[in-house]
Amino acid sequence: VCLRWVYEQGDCVIVKSFNKSRLRENLGIFDWELTNDDRHKISTLPEWRGTLDIFVHKTGPYKTVDEFWDGEITGDK
Repeated sequence: VCLRWVYEQGDCVIVKSFNKSRLRENLGIFDWELTNDDRHKISTLPEWRGTLDIFVHKTGPYKTVDEFWDGEITGDK
């Protein structure tokens, strides 16, 4: 569902699996579409900012979460 939603948004996903079975399952996103109800339910989910300390840290490339996301999350700035 997540992969299909991203695909329908016009974005791309880079999956990290090297498992042949999972890779085949991931290609299954092209065989169906989300319903309008699905899209509505997904749009009501709260957004969450996930970060790793290697990216946001006083010695990392980004010093704050806001700098990391740079306004990419809905409602920022």
